[in-house]
Amino acid sequence: MASENKPDAAREETLTTRETAVSAREHAGLAREEAVALREAADRAREEAAAFREEAVRAREEAAETRSELDALMSQLREANEHLIVANLRSHALAEEAETANRHKDEFIAMVSHELRTPLNAVLGWARMLASKQLPETRATHAIQTIERNAASLALIIDDLLDMSRIIAGTLKLTCQPVDVVALTQAALDVVRPMAAAEHIELTLFADSSLSDVVDGDPDRLQQVIGNLLTNAIKFTPDGGRVEVSVEHVGSQLEVKVVDTGRGISAEFLPHVFDRYRQADRITSRQQAGLGLGLAIVRQLVELHGGTVHAMSEGEGRGATFIIRLPILTAAPAERWSALERRSTSSVDSPQPRSERLDHLQVLVVDGQADGRALTSLVLAEAGASVIAVASAEEALHHVLDEQRPDVLVSDIGLPEEDGFALVRQIREHEAEHGGFVPAIALTGFARAEDRNRTLAAGFQAHVSKPLEPAELTAAIAAVVRRPAGGSAIAPSTDTKRAVREAITKKLGR
Repeated sequence: MASENKPDAAREETLTTRETAVSAREHAGLAREEAVALREAADRAREEAAAFREEAVRAREEAAETRSELDALMSQLREANEHLIVANLRSHALAEEAETANRHKDEFIAMVSHELRTPLNAVLGWARMLASKQLPETRATHAIQTIERNAASLALIIDDLLDMSRIIAGTLKLTCQPVDVVALTQAALDVVRPMAAAEHIELTLFADSSLSDVVDGDPDRLQQVIGNLLTNAIKFTPDGGRVEVSVEHVGSQLEVKVVDTGRGISAEFLPHVFDRYRQADRITSRQQAGLGLGLAIVRQLVELHGGTVHAMSEGEGRGATFIIRLPILTAAPAERWSALERRSTSSVDSPQPRSERLDHLQVLVVDGQADGRALTSLVLAEAGASVIAVASAEEALHHVLDEQRPDVLVSDIGLPEEDGFALVRQIREHEAEHGGFVPAIALTGFARAEDRNRTLAAGFQAHVSKPLEPAELTAAIAAVVRRPAGGSAIAPSTDTKRAVREAITKKLGR
């Protein structure tokens, strides 16, 4: 029995062993599966970790870019803030400058009103006294002289305003030629000498008579510059004072120096002495008349000639010095000799302008204002012309086209209904179809350079500005009548204009 049980036990043990082996194999398979799963999980974990690391790197890079962008934005913000502060300060400064400029312009307008009304008061007052016919002959003569002097003063004020307007607009033109500055200075001194004598002011010129250097410039404008400085010095120098003028060669320039013993210039105002719309005196308490544009015009004209001007003063009550420097022109000997020849005759007083005779000429005058029409007619009649005066373009066309044609037309630009431009255009159109030619002169208060150009382009042959100067108008009429029909447009000669200006200056006692 024992022997029979042994094989069974062995079989059972074998079965058990097999089952154990199978179980072990199953556990091993499960373990391998778990190991594979763990390896896969580990791989996934590594991939996720790598992804996390990549995301972390990207996040760090993005954070760095964000910080950089933030820094750039902060820098831009700081710059924008600084620009805003600067712009705000600049806007405040500009607002203050604009307010100051507007105040100065308002003061200037008030001053212009005062300066125009002052001579106008004398003109109207004495004219009304004359109209009353109650003045004795001696007083009537005085009245006429006063009216003429103050009317000329009004004309000079208007000229200063127009000059400044042309300078600001850049339309002022210079007619340059070799200019002898010594002769020009002497001529300017001759003009203001009566004014200085009336104030018992001594005028002295220091200049080398052998100085032969010339400058390239407009003689009329340069004389205006020196005349303005001399007039300014005389105005602000008390009775018994001195005004000294010197002309000398300084390097490559000619220097004109005007020194006075007058009221001087304060240190505060000295930097603004050449500014427009600026004066040292208050408008209501000014000691001297005038617009205060003289020195501003001086600076602009000198700079247009390529020169410089500056002022010096040791303070109020200690006089002032103005120095002009102009570049010397390298001229040929003949040009220098011509300039020196002009010097020998420049100190001779210019003759009073004499009206041209207009005998046997029929002149058609067109002016919408009765007073202006009457004055122009009287001037032309005194010169020997036969005058027809009308008030409108329609009446003028009737005389030009339907009746005996006049020898010359003198028309205002500002006319009722149709203006002078329309009038002359209709005349020229009719002449183009039917022949003939009537020379036309514009006599107008529109006196700018662009106004003159427009009148000539419209068909006028000459432009004469108001107020009327008899010599200038008669000279213009004589010139256009002597020209062939359809000739090029001309204006009164420079000699005539210069003579008229000098006559006006003498009338003012300047």
